[in-house]
Amino acid sequence: MSTTATQAQTRATAESGQTDAAESMIRTIDESTKESTGISLFHILTLGSIGASLALFASGKKQAAIFVGLWPPTFQALKSVADTNKKKGR
Repeated sequence: MSTTATQAQTRATAESGQTDAAESMIRTIDESTKESTGISLFHILTLGSIGASLALFASGKKQAAIFVGLWPPTFQALKSVADTNKKKGR
């Protein structure tokens, strides 16, 4: 499928109010995690990756620590997108 066709399909899905299957699954997992622990899955992943990055750095694996240290902003961006789309009713 061409990029243009994929973009058109994505736009049509978004306009029709249907949610992406992956987004729906992530939102479901996040909500169940929040119900059972009181903390969002994305916050747990963020704190875990920060801890892992610090542990890797302390063990001398600086390249791996930097790599893992780049994950928290991604987790927070995913949370922001999931929360925004949930508020829009998607």
